[in-house]
Amino acid sequence: MNRTENKKSASLAVHPELRRILLANPTPESLSTIIEYQLFDQSCPPLADDILCLLPYWEQQACEGNGVIAALIHYMAQHSPHFMEKETMIQANLLRIRILAATPGVFSFPPFEIQEHLIRFLPTSDVLADLPELGVVSFSADEISPLASDLTHFHLTPHSRRYIQNLFHLERREAVLSVLAHLAKVYPLISTCRQAYALMLSLDNPDLWGKHPFCLRLVANRFWEYKLMAEDQ
Repeated sequence: MNRTENKKSASLAVHPELRRILLANPTPESLSTIIEYQLFDQSCPPLADDILCLLPYWEQQACEGNGVIAALIHYMAQHSPHFMEKETMIQANLLRIRILAATPGVFSFPPFEIQEHLIRFLPTSDVLADLPELGVVSFSADEISPLASDLTHFHLTPHSRRYIQNLFHLERREAVLSVLAHLAKVYPLISTCRQAYALMLSLDNPDLWGKHPFCLRLVANRFWEYKLMAEDQ
């Protein structure tokens, strides 16, 4: 029996309950076992069922600084791409959890406090777009220029909103979420930390970024920065 056949046999020998146990509390050792036994190749029970149940636990551990979760989600994305593409809701949650887990630091507040009372922390949270930390999320002048008329008159047409939605492609969404994760874990003001995490939760649906007040403010800030630079020249 060759090496590939050995791996297939090992994969078949793993009981579904063991898969759940290994996934529930990721450690370097459990991740090695998951890779060795190809647990993501097993389809019974469906992987989506297990992941759905584990999302709250992974979120909590990511907030507590368990960086192994980031490596686990990255490995899962590489070896279960079809699952990741089909389950869009899970995909959005996994993106946030992966970024939180990969960001150094721990939460100084209980995350469930924000999760259960999200609406309480969102008012005025769009002002976080003004923080200098968000300056790393850049838009080119060419990207912003088609919005000049609408932004100058503080009125966005439906076409402009669709255009803004397209500005927030995956790489840019990851950049925004990475900054927010950093703010949530290390910013010196706990009220800002809470707001940053609340924003991450509110940005779960990638199709709504073009309408989100925080995202609109982020784009508007870049427009006015370019406008001021042009006037100074």
